[in-house]
Amino acid sequence: MVAPVTTNSANSVSNNPISPLSYQAPVVPTNTATLSSTTAIPTGPAQPKPAVSAETQRYTAVQQSLSNAKSAISSADTANKQIDDSLKQVRDIATKLSNDNLASKDREKLQADYQKLREGIVKSQEQASVKTGDQKPGDPKSSVQKTNLLTDDKALTTATNTRGGQLDIQSSKSAKALGLPEKLGSAADAKALLQGNESQAGSLANAEKSTRDTAARLKKVEANVDQKLETSTAVAKAVKRLDAAKNGGVEVSAEREQQRSQALEKARETSQLLKSQLGGLSPNNSSNSSASNPLLALLR
Repeated sequence: MVAPVTTNSANSVSNNPISPLSYQAPVVPTNTATLSSTTAIPTGPAQPKPAVSAETQRYTAVQQSLSNAKSAISSADTANKQIDDSLKQVRDIATKLSNDNLASKDREKLQADYQKLREGIVKSQEQASVKTGDQKPGDPKSSVQKTNLLTDDKALTTATNTRGGQLDIQSSKSAKALGLPEKLGSAADAKALLQGNESQAGSLANAEKSTRDTAARLKKVEANVDQKLETSTAVAKAVKRLDAAKNGGVEVSAEREQQRSQALEKARETSQLLKSQLGGLSPNNSSNSSASNPLLALLR
């Protein structure tokens, strides 16, 4: 009797038809490098910048002039406050040095402290300097200069309107270290510094008065400049908007329009890439493959 032939289970499974319900579509290989590529997308020729009217240039110049003045005032005010604090310490040290019975060791230490304070006053005066003028890189005609409203010999002249209006901001014209002596080598030197009156150059009282006068003057002129700067800034912005409107809004929207174009171009590239990869999923690779693959229909 012939034994019955057994069929290999693996072959038997492979010959069975695949149920439509058990079919799984192959995973689409995604080219990550391509999708995340940051390669620059060629864009069309850059649009020319709109011409800036002479009126805009004039109002902008006034705004810049007042802004420079504001910067000079702020720097001078900050330095003047530092100097005022230093002068209070100078008075305290000078009072101690005026003691005839002060020990030599203590006098030397106080003398060193006084010299450090004096050097700090000089440094504060120097730090009040700021750059002002028409700062244009590469322009040999630009009139960049330094302004120090504590030590300059002349006033700072700033434009206030486009009709030639100007404002002179006076400098304190202070001497180096406000005229304070370099050393207080003896009790007599310290007494002379303390006993001098406000009109006596080189006295502590004179230095303190100069600092108070500077603070009051800067506060008054800063309020004036702030008001004019606020007005000139508003006018300059309004004139710039008019220029932009005359040029079809190019100045305002050019950058945003370029970003939009680049985003759309990137979206098109990504769409084409996905269409080419998803096209193989359809059992029939015809031009009507979108009917059998809804993802392709969405990318059209």
